This record gives sequence, C-alpha cells and structure tokens, in this order.
Amino acid sequence: MLRRQVRNSPIWTWPTHPGFLRHTMNDNSIPSENLSSKTAGNSAVIMNPINNSAHSVAPQFNAANANGAHPSASSSELLSAFECPVCLDCMLPPYLQCPSGHLVCGSCRPKVTCCPSCRGPVPSIRNLAMERIASTLIFPCRYNGCTQSFAAQEKVEHEEVCEHRPYSCPCPGAACKWQGALPEVMTHLVRNHKSITTLQGEDIVFLATDINLPGAVDWVMMQNCFGYYFMLVLEKQDKAELQTSTANTQMFYAVVQLIGAKNDAESFMYRLELNNRRRRLTFEGTPRSIHEGVSGSINQSDCLCFDTNQAQLFSENGNLGINVTITRLSDAADDGSSVSSGRVCKVDK
Repeated sequence: MLRRQVRNSPIWTWPTHPGFLRHTMNDNSIPSENLSSKTAGNSAVIMNPINNSAHSVAPQFNAANANGAHPSASSSELLSAFECPVCLDCMLPPYLQCPSGHLVCGSCRPKVTCCPSCRGPVPSIRNLAMERIASTLIFPCRYNGCTQSFAAQEKVEHEEVCEHRPYSCPCPGAACKWQGALPEVMTHLVRNHKSITTLQGEDIVFLATDINLPGAVDWVMMQNCFGYYFMLVLEKQDKAELQTSTANTQMFYAVVQLIGAKNDAESFMYRLELNNRRRRLTFEGTPRSIHEGVSGSINQSDCLCFDTNQAQLFSENGNLGINVTITRLSDAADDGSSVSSGRVCKVDK
C-alpha cells in the first residue's frame, strides 16, 4: 500500500516503487531514468491521495520610447536615480527618502533597519517631486527576456502575469515554495516530488484511490506526450463551513495543466471522461499553463467538476478512474477531425 501525504508536510515519505520519481538534492539536470513511465495507450496508474492543508534596467522617458526603443545612454544615466540600492529594480511611487535624500523601493523598505545607502534612519520622508517625475516615465518589465515597458501602475499589473516571471512549483498540497525558470520545473519535480508518477502516451487512465477519505485531498500525476509534460490534478475540496442539511459540501475538480508557457498550452486540447454502468461524464477544454495554477481553473469552473454523489456513480471500491486524452490541434486539423474551440461537459445515461 502507498502511504498518503498530508498537506503542508515538508517531507514526502513513500515506499520504493518503480513508478515513482527519484529524489536528490541537486536540481541541475533531469536524469531520464528517473522519470517513471508506462506504455502508451490506455495505460493506468494507481494514484494515492495527498491530503491538503501555493536585472536592473533604468526607466525610460515616454517621448523617447514611443516606438519601444531602448533608452539612450544619457536617459539611462539620468534616470539611474530610480534604481533601488537593495534589489536593483526600478523604484515605483510612492517614494520615501531618508534625511540625506536616499531612496529605497517599497518592497525593500520593510526589510531594512536603516538607510542602505548612508546607514542613517530608515527612509520615511515622502518625495513628491520624484513622484511627479515618475508620472512622466515608462519603466521596463523587471523580468529577463521581456522587452515591454509600462507606466508605473501598468508595470505592476503586467509583472503579475508576465510570461517571463519565475515559475512556482506546480505540485498542489505540498506547501513547496520553490521558484525557478521553466527548464528547471521538471528537474525540481523529479528530484523533490518523487511521489508523482509519469505515464507515456496520448491516452491514459488516471486511477485515484481512496476517494472517500474525509477532508481536502489531492491526487497528482504526469502525462508525457508530443514532447511536453502535462500535470493532471484531481482535487477534492471540503467546504464544511458551508454545510447545510441538504447541501453536498464536497466537490471534485479534475484539471490538466501544461508544464510550459501559455502560448504552448493553446496548441493542445484535452478530454477527461468518467464512465461506468452505462453512464458517461465528459469534459473537453484547453490546458492551462502552470503559470496560471490549479486554482485559476477551479475558480472559473474551467475543468471537470462533480460532487461526491456523482463520484460514487463512477467509482468502484472507493477508486475512481479518469480517461485522459491529449490532442495537438495541428494534428487534429491534418487528420480532418473536428476541433472544438470551447469546452463541453455532459452526462450520458
């Protein structure tokens, strides 16, 4: 029997199994022998649950950068005053200075106990003149690889969704705080989340065990096809605080994410299907990038959703099998197959 994982536990203890990913402390490479796999085509894996408990560039003048060009040397030198001495990112309003006139950005200010430039008092005097100047500037995105520039507030909003921002660990329920570049995500998963099994092929069966366990639970696995890795997550939420005499407070959400960028995810479609006793529940949609996270799909109901009553219709002995099919849109078009641009959820009896 596989041991279950309690959410927020920093250590994952699992028995040795040929289908589990191996664990080391070095994230420099992905040894191919450590990726467990099965044969393609209706492969199945038993997934045990995991109990649940998430360069410094100077700003630019609007007039000088209307065409998106880089700032001139004189502009960069003049605006170097907006560089935070701690994080080296562009400082954004409001601006607070120490008695000697030194600034620090709003993100770094709570972390310092004195002025990082002169060791005087922590900056606390508002500089309205700098704020007026900042209103005439555009600032580059802080992430390497992104060439866009924005006004101060737009910069903040853009960086929250920028495709070049670091990727967070996509494994739910693990309370993992890891962040890194996209090529490092699989390395991290292989070496630090060795309970996740990987299946090869476009059509697989994801078998989640013990779905009747109480509380919030996650089941996770990986699917490798078309040269990409997809993360499949079945999450059970227990909303006990909303419980009434008639309400069913437990809901299941099945989500497919691409270990990749949003643009790559839009090149695929996936199909999830539950079937048993002449019943069939299906969902078709576009996978999301792991940048968007499982919660984004669940909050928008952009996934396969069903309650515990429906789960019982499709489960056997407390185990629930989900058929997963990944399709690349270009291949479907070449075959003359119909391609749905939306999503469909239906129950056949």
